[in-house]
Amino acid sequence: MSLNQQPLFVFNSILGDYAELEKKYKFTYDDSRFEATPVNFKLSKTIARHRWFTYKEGFSPIFIREFIENYNIKNNNCVIFDPFGGIGTTVLESSNMGYLAMSNDVNPLSNYIARIKTENYSENFLAQLLEERQEFINSELIESIDPPKNDTVIKYFDPKTLQALLKIQYWTMSRKEEKVRNIFHLIFLTSLESLSTHRKDGNGVKLKKKFQSLVDIEEIKQLFLDRLEIIIEDLKNTPNPKISPIISYQSSFERYELPVKADLVITSPPYANCFDYSKIYLVELWMGSFFKTKEDQQIFRESSVQSHVHYTWKRYQSSFDNPLIEKITDYLEEQKLWNKKIPSMLNGYFFDLKKVLKELINHLNTGAIVGFVVGNSVYSGLPIATDLILANMAEELGYVVKEIKIYRKLTASSQQMKKLGNDEQKYLRESLVVLEWK
Repeated sequence: MSLNQQPLFVFNSILGDYAELEKKYKFTYDDSRFEATPVNFKLSKTIARHRWFTYKEGFSPIFIREFIENYNIKNNNCVIFDPFGGIGTTVLESSNMGYLAMSNDVNPLSNYIARIKTENYSENFLAQLLEERQEFINSELIESIDPPKNDTVIKYFDPKTLQALLKIQYWTMSRKEEKVRNIFHLIFLTSLESLSTHRKDGNGVKLKKKFQSLVDIEEIKQLFLDRLEIIIEDLKNTPNPKISPIISYQSSFERYELPVKADLVITSPPYANCFDYSKIYLVELWMGSFFKTKEDQQIFRESSVQSHVHYTWKRYQSSFDNPLIEKITDYLEEQKLWNKKIPSMLNGYFFDLKKVLKELINHLNTGAIVGFVVGNSVYSGLPIATDLILANMAEELGYVVKEIKIYRKLTASSQQMKKLGNDEQKYLRESLVVLEWK
């Protein structure tokens, strides 16, 4: 076999492995309701409490409710766990339904938001919040805090807008009541993108075209008041979660502790798409004081799943014995990639996912149902069938693969789509891998 034939042989061998895995598993399709796809946050923008912060990577609450209704086998005694909890869609919706829910996450921003959304707020608190609203209206907002020690973040705001925000943040941080302080800080966080000269786009931010910054502090205060009205409306018209969830700041691929074992798991790990959440939410993490130094950002990256190429992980990684992953990384190492770290990133990504599956076993009751929402990706024309690989790894650890439910097709960059053959395009999809622990 010539050197020119070798890469094509390996490429076809990988597709052959995918085909063999597809024969083993039951596939179902649900592409009829775009709003209900697992990670479409669109519906969350209209549902009480869920709409307090927009998180495009979040679940649809309806998806969570339907998953519980479809797979819950213990009725009210069911314990629900989300190993990648994000801003708390799973725990909030589960708690609203009357279930004990738990979550893990290493993102300080998302954990903070999840706790505020799932908090129990009394009528007395609502009255206090209304008093603080009037205090905010009357305040002259003279004093300010220091800007974040990140020049990039500072450049994402008009200087006058930034000064107004720092004054509002000073007022917010001076509130004595923690719950009041948290509500105003949440509004501060959710207002940042609309006031910034940049918007989230892919793996990072882009300059807004023809954007006129709000610089008048009274206009910015009104933006905050408008968002506060939404929260007040939700607190007036909807009940508190029935059971307070347990939200933990801890990794799901290292050894961790939970107070009880789970009967139902629904989660979505970061996709192997090179998205770095410390870049996407750079403004919120720094302006919200979750990051105060570059070391804070490094610690966050080190504790996150190896899903991007913007950081070189220093933690120990043993050899990963998986023939399919080895084929994929060997093939990609011979290709012209936009970043040479991609093969090692994929190896680290699946290494971490296997650790998640392995550690999860310690926290499952017999018969537990586990759902992983994943998105497949493509590099140099080779589809990375994360759903099939995850199912295969889970099976090797003793899980039973119940089904792979395909929700929608995904797209890649125009360059990647041109490289992707018609037969391979079916692998570019978003799926729910449903497992059972016997």
